[in-house]
Amino acid sequence: MPRSSLPPGGGPRTRISVTKPLLDRPWPVVAALVLVMLSVAARIIARNVETSDLDFYVLRWMAKFQQLGVGAALGKDFYNYSPPYMYLLALASMASRFIPPLIAVKLISTAFDVLAAFTVFRIVRLMPRRGNLAYLAAALVFAAPTVVANSGIWGQADSTYTAFLLLCLYFMLVDRPLPAVLFYSIGFAFKPQAVFLAPLLLVLMLWRKIPWFYLLLVPGVYALAAWPAVALGRTWMEVLTIYASRPLSGKALTHNAASFYAFVPRTALELLAAPGVVIGALLILVWVLYTSRHTRRVDRPAIVLLALISAALTPFVLPNMHDRYFFPADVLAIALAFSLPDMWFIAIFFQLISGLSYSIYLLSGPPDNLEGAAWINLFTLILLLRRQVLLQSPAAGSRTTAGSAPP
Repeated sequence: MPRSSLPPGGGPRTRISVTKPLLDRPWPVVAALVLVMLSVAARIIARNVETSDLDFYVLRWMAKFQQLGVGAALGKDFYNYSPPYMYLLALASMASRFIPPLIAVKLISTAFDVLAAFTVFRIVRLMPRRGNLAYLAAALVFAAPTVVANSGIWGQADSTYTAFLLLCLYFMLVDRPLPAVLFYSIGFAFKPQAVFLAPLLLVLMLWRKIPWFYLLLVPGVYALAAWPAVALGRTWMEVLTIYASRPLSGKALTHNAASFYAFVPRTALELLAAPGVVIGALLILVWVLYTSRHTRRVDRPAIVLLALISAALTPFVLPNMHDRYFFPADVLAIALAFSLPDMWFIAIFFQLISGLSYSIYLLSGPPDNLEGAAWINLFTLILLLRRQVLLQSPAAGSRTTAGSAPP
């Protein structure tokens, strides 16, 4: 045997068996593929389901585009969604010869589901020792029951702004505040419910991780996004107050949202509508100030936790919330499960919360489902806030950076 083939000790060379880490094995990828295929199958089966919301609003808007033409229709005041989403509907209406309007609307939302899933993949990739679990995290977002119900059955647009909130979170985690605020601004231009992540942005601003003047991007991006509609005929007052013009739509403190107001009699609308906004804003401000002053560990898993608390607490304490407004929390809870694995059950809780809320409209479920969802939501928020306290460092030293080791 040639000398070069011998190990240093002179004996025969032995093969060293190296076992792949469990998380680098292919099973998460296989599980992800199965989940994606099941989700696609469910969306195909539900492609022709037409809800009253779609029929009364979105499909009528699509018909207006086909009747008047895209340019003329965008200048009219028949729609009450922000212009960016209407631009997407306008483009979809131009493909009506090939794609039925109902399916086109659902495809728009599904495309943003894909973007949200991909962004969660990137977020989980930032966490150490996650391996192929990032693929499973992305698939769980795309296949989550409430995500499929929201876009694939209901045809709602909550994945539009949620995808941009996730991109905002991703760039927060990599310490790039300018693109983070930019993507937040785009999300806000799609739907004002992006405000649910605003408390976290305020915390980061107080930590001086986001310069305050970056927040000027929010109105700037909205104005830029609305400008084409204004140029085509709508007024600035109309596009700036497109949601504020209907603050008490439906005459209820909660529109099947699993919020605090699920415990309050509907007859208290006139008494609590305005004070409820003030009280809710004060509670959110208390959380922002407490978090900015007492939270010392701000590594990546902790930031994901704070993002989920922000997205869940805000709609819980405010009146006039809708059943779909916990959609960002549903998705962020999945990201949290892969960032702080011992909190995996939180993702299941949010599926139950939104699932019970959705069931009242989509399945004609009993109204009692809402109170049950609200109790689960309250319990979940308590667990999240408790975990936030436990993540605090006992020492009052300087805060760690977003890229430091997980707790």
